[in-house]
Amino acid sequence: MRNEHVATHRRNRNLVLSAGWLLVLAGYFSSEMFVVAAGALVLNSYAWFLMQADKRLAKRKSWRIPEASLLLTAFLGGGAGALAGMLIHRHKTRHASFLFLVPLFCLLQMALVIWLGRQ
Repeated sequence: MRNEHVATHRRNRNLVLSAGWLLVLAGYFSSEMFVVAAGALVLNSYAWFLMQADKRLAKRKSWRIPEASLLLTAFLGGGAGALAGMLIHRHKTRHASFLFLVPLFCLLQMALVIWLGRQ
């Protein structure tokens, strides 16, 4: 049963990340910043949702969202959402990898947005 949960999660994660990045890239190349913002909103909302869902699953002692998946989502554009989810839900705040990597991803993504905005 656990493998089915993980396979379903990975499929859904890949679909949402692909959709978010398609919006970001389509907006960037068409100079439609509203579309870029919509893609960023999709990516960060999904990262926040994953943190909330994993916290809820942890309380129920149910199957969990793999940590690698949470970090991958933060790395691939959901840094701010993952950071907000960590702080709001007090989830993964004792894990050194999350305390270091998620804020780093968030800062790098903000720097990238600022740099691209100046181009």
